[in-house]
Amino acid sequence: MFSFLRLVLVAISLSAQIGCLPGPPTLAFIDKVGRVKIRLGIGQGARSFSEGLAAVSLIGKWGLINQTGHFVIAPQFGAVEDFSDGLALVTNAPRAQYWDRNTLFGYIDRTGKYAVAPRFNWAGKFAEGIAPACIGSCRGPNRTGGSVGYIGRDGGFVLVPRYSQGSRFSEGLAVAAIGNGVFARVGYIDKSGEFVIPPRFLYAEDFSEGLAATNEGFINRHGEVVIVRTAIQQGGNFANGWAARLDGDRPVFIDRIGRVTLRPNRERIGPFTDGLAPACSANCGPSALGSGQNWGFINKGGKFVIKPQYGYRPEPFHDGLALVCFGCKG
Repeated sequence: MFSFLRLVLVAISLSAQIGCLPGPPTLAFIDKVGRVKIRLGIGQGARSFSEGLAAVSLIGKWGLINQTGHFVIAPQFGAVEDFSDGLALVTNAPRAQYWDRNTLFGYIDRTGKYAVAPRFNWAGKFAEGIAPACIGSCRGPNRTGGSVGYIGRDGGFVLVPRYSQGSRFSEGLAVAAIGNGVFARVGYIDKSGEFVIPPRFLYAEDFSEGLAATNEGFINRHGEVVIVRTAIQQGGNFANGWAARLDGDRPVFIDRIGRVTLRPNRERIGPFTDGLAPACSANCGPSALGSGQNWGFINKGGKFVIKPQYGYRPEPFHDGLALVCFGCKG
């Protein structure tokens, strides 16, 4: 179930932090000229900043720091999602129980108080005032018995649970499916809960800058394919006007009509945010060969403006800061 929600689920999992092999790697937040603004201790995990706060772990518990690096919500949760619409998804379950089918999720506000108490078997980020939430067998080996609906900020359902899959809303639409669990085709619903793009896709992602990536290619809000899928799938949604995709075996950036705007001559790239994109020229990992600190950030001319020095793999810039790792290997 939730095949197209894997990014959402991975994002809130404790494995979503930048992975590091055993040893002395440390995470840090850098600014757009590469200066370290916040350096974390060995063993601490972190997520990118969102709405001025970033989730950081300390001795197995997660809290939120501000851009000076100080905890404004003390470490106390088993996992914390990014803030979105002023709320963050959390669970009290420890890491060992994170994937248990009975683990419950709720939402906190920016003071750390519960706005919605933990009572959902799975939930997603708030966006445009509502969030997907699941009741039933939403996790674990039997993931086909749950039902996804959409809740308001008080935790009550505004769209009754009837979907087998459901993502957060973006640009007024959300990916959803009815029936057949993990094998269901997905389409897009509006806030009335009705499909405005009928389910026909094997997978689909959120809309961004008027387009959404699907197994057919990028579609517009009418469901029309405007950039046909290549033999090897493109790498992500649009950000800062460009999207990453593969041309043969090399990553490139394209614009909203599918024209190649940049061939950066890099082995790996990430999305542009705040005018910069993570990139690596060689030995990028994760693998035994990816042991070098070969990731940096390029500008829209394809040149490194923050030299390669980070392990696999930096997060894109958010709120003017990027999460990187010194010493990470994969």
